[in-house]
Amino acid sequence: MSAGTESVGAGLREVRERLGWKLPDVAEALRIRPEFIAAIEAGDLAALPGPAYRTGFVRSYASRLGLDPEEILRRFRAEGGLRDTANTETRFITPVPDGGVPKGAAVLLGVVILLAGYGIWYHYSDTQRRLAEQVPAVPAELAPLATPPKLPIAPVTPAPVTPAPVTPSVTPASVTPAPAPAATAPAPAPASQPPGAGLVIAATQDAWVEVKDATGNILFSRVLHPGDSWPVPQEGGLTLTTGNAGGTVLVTNGVAAPPLGAPSAVLHNIPLTPTAAGTAGPPSQTAPGGAP
Repeated sequence: MSAGTESVGAGLREVRERLGWKLPDVAEALRIRPEFIAAIEAGDLAALPGPAYRTGFVRSYASRLGLDPEEILRRFRAEGGLRDTANTETRFITPVPDGGVPKGAAVLLGVVILLAGYGIWYHYSDTQRRLAEQVPAVPAELAPLATPPKLPIAPVTPAPVTPAPVTPSVTPASVTPAPAPAATAPAPAPASQPPGAGLVIAATQDAWVEVKDATGNILFSRVLHPGDSWPVPQEGGLTLTTGNAGGTVLVTNGVAAPPLGAPSAVLHNIPLTPTAAGTAGPPSQTAPGGAP
């Protein structure tokens, strides 16, 4: 400590006192111990911790008092108080700039990951293929157990042909076969037809017959073969058309009448009543082979 450093420190103390600040308050504000502030005001910089601290404390104290810190440091150096700190500089470690991962490295990493993924997939697929090839085939005796048998397909049965619709009040009876009449005697009544049951159309030869009601609705239409018969419903206004008059007879209450006409003759609109069948002749007749 020299007289010059004492005068510089005394000047700092004089400025503090003129501002009306107490030493402990300034020390607390600067976060510097009070004895260090007192050493600066006394010009005894050797009492400070070290060269770096001496420069920092003097600069902070001068700035707090509103003085030029570099001028105060120059005066202390001129008086020899900071001779050992003249060339002392505070150096800070410069951080390495964070440039991130280079683009080339990122691209290379992506390619490596892609290739690795493809390799894993290929290895897995090849392993599965080899396992499938190692599975033995099913023996011939166990083949029926491995493949479910096919269910048989039932044949399609054609639907039966239904007769033409009839009026609600008339229910046509089924055609029942009758014994063929003798050549020299009238055709006998069908075995299933009791005496007095009404009118029956019978066939001694193949003959197409059609029966209509009074309104023109078709009640019966089919080819009767020898021995076939069809009971006529108990309904007025029925008419008969036959394609073979010589093979068609009308049976009334079990008694057969003669054939309605010549063989292969076509007759139209024959009234179907017991009286007409027994006495009246056919209303119209077409020569054999003629159209109905």
